[in-house]
Amino acid sequence: MNKYFPAFLLSITSFSFPFFPYAQSIDSIFTAPEVFITSKIKPTKDFEGDRGNILFNTGDVEKKRQYSIGGMLRDLPGMSSQGLGNATRPIIRGMTNSRVKILQNSSSLSDVSEFGEDHIVGYDPMLIDKIEIIKGPATLLYGNNAFAGVVNIINPLISQDKPLFEQKIETNFGYSTSGGEVKTALKALKSVDNFSMRGMGSFLSSGSYNLANSSTNQLNSAKNNFTVGLGLTYNDGNNFFGVSVDKLEAEYSLPGGEGVENRTSINPTRNLVNFKSGLAVDWNIFNKLSIDGTISEYNHAERVLMDKHNIEFFNDTYEIKTSLNHNPLINNNVDGVVGFHYQNLNQGARGDEESHLTTTKTNSFGLFVLEKFNVNSFEIDIGGRLESVNLKTLSQEKGFFASSFSSSVKNQFFENNTSFAGFDITQRAPNPVELFANGAHHAVENFENGELNLNVETSYNFSLGNVYKKEQSKFHLETYFNYINDFIAADRDGSTVSVEGEDFNNVVHKQYNAMFTGVELMVDYQLIDFKDYQILTNFSGDIIKGYKTSTDKAITRVPQSKLNFGFQLMGDTLDSSITYNHYFTKGFLGPHQTRTGGHSRLDFDLTKDFSLPNIDGHFIFTAINLLDTVGRDHLESKKDSVQLPGRNFNVTMKVFY
Repeated sequence: MNKYFPAFLLSITSFSFPFFPYAQSIDSIFTAPEVFITSKIKPTKDFEGDRGNILFNTGDVEKKRQYSIGGMLRDLPGMSSQGLGNATRPIIRGMTNSRVKILQNSSSLSDVSEFGEDHIVGYDPMLIDKIEIIKGPATLLYGNNAFAGVVNIINPLISQDKPLFEQKIETNFGYSTSGGEVKTALKALKSVDNFSMRGMGSFLSSGSYNLANSSTNQLNSAKNNFTVGLGLTYNDGNNFFGVSVDKLEAEYSLPGGEGVENRTSINPTRNLVNFKSGLAVDWNIFNKLSIDGTISEYNHAERVLMDKHNIEFFNDTYEIKTSLNHNPLINNNVDGVVGFHYQNLNQGARGDEESHLTTTKTNSFGLFVLEKFNVNSFEIDIGGRLESVNLKTLSQEKGFFASSFSSSVKNQFFENNTSFAGFDITQRAPNPVELFANGAHHAVENFENGELNLNVETSYNFSLGNVYKKEQSKFHLETYFNYINDFIAADRDGSTVSVEGEDFNNVVHKQYNAMFTGVELMVDYQLIDFKDYQILTNFSGDIIKGYKTSTDKAITRVPQSKLNFGFQLMGDTLDSSITYNHYFTKGFLGPHQTRTGGHSRLDFDLTKDFSLPNIDGHFIFTAINLLDTVGRDHLESKKDSVQLPGRNFNVTMKVFY
């Protein structure tokens, strides 16, 4: 722990560092602009209003900030998560693992979270500015694993917009009662002419989290992490070139039973180098050239009592993407982008679980195109992607060709209303575990069996919705039907395999046709104005069902449906809300699953801005699970011995210099 102390001390002392001769009331110059153009073209400028897309803003991130990305997003319509203690990964409309692409600043972020519920997403939540959840045509930019959608984590290291200030410091400090969690972060900016340098660092340490309706803690759920990063950008207003480096080191324990065989610790390390550029050009029809590159190296060791099951997982990612934006080509064409995308992945595990994730080299080459049209009063986005994916082990090699088409159309038939529809045909190649696995995954107590004869999955998705928006009031309703041909399922077959004296559930990968259907609702309604405040009511929720079409039997790992209801008081310097969250009982079960009971959670938050000489900032107080009710993820691995956190109070302070 001593190696983290300098960063912790630096962040604490920065509260009194007089960096500025003055201060200005802004949220943060480090937050991305309201329309953060990672997608090159977007179906709509109102990011929250298109096909379930969500822009999770800075204030929302701060109030919902958790150790896991999945836990931060799970209450949003169409989003959920399943995991083991501190390790949760986002799920989009019931789609898990390799169907959801997780990015940092629109570039690949390597980890092994798609290969097991016990693995965290390799990013530090303390340094997140915003999160984009993207569906529809824009996902075609990101490749085979964006089958269901994209979760793009935005941090401040590379500035695609010219900074507002020459220099700035932002500090965060927080404390949570659950596990005695202490967390702090520091972000800094220095600009000279067209050059800007940005730095960031963070530290988090926590004991095991509190259990609901109990005086005890969840066994083996402690965690800590440390992150540092630096970015340098040239931006003259028309062109930018930026490079960043950042490093994450963490350690967390996996919850389990009382036996020593369940006391597993994992220590992820991730190093990332990212290059981004945008160059204004005048090449016949083309007006912008973008080149992005990423080198990301990840590894972690899993140990039980430091001398048993010594396993090392790794994922080295090399990526380059280049694209050209063009001027209108034909009548009604507004703009568009064409590009090339290359990824090289080296993934695997060494040690006792090598046969679960066999060392595999994956190469993919993709070509994509997205076009925007205005036809009368209709806005139309249409795009396609062709991709070659090759997976190779020491003894096996498999190649796949995946093609995808995506489209959306919207129109304002009535004042303050935007109606939209989308249709997609997207394909995904199998991942290394689905193809090559033949061994035990100790942390989740599964024995996994791959299938070499798997084909690509093909999704036929149709979505339809409407958004009403007037002042602070908003009503968003959307439904979708997603038929998947040759869906790759990871199902238990009811048998067990003896592994070192324990019975592990036998998991087989197989294909069948599946259907996912759902309805999502998000409502913000302005009730009254009271003096300088607005009082709103909020309602959101989703209903989701996933089943095998030939038998109408449930698909494994489809999450619970949910609803949220609350009230919000909002003013110029104060924002407060109370929200009731309910997760319904999961009784429609996949093969050899057990029923997961429903649970409710009552949350409260308060954000208050303040301004002092030379300093601005805000104070955040959140109370999570005030009812202190017991909840569990709809996940079979150790579900009987692992609960969600109980009542928890959080205090956070952010200060700008």
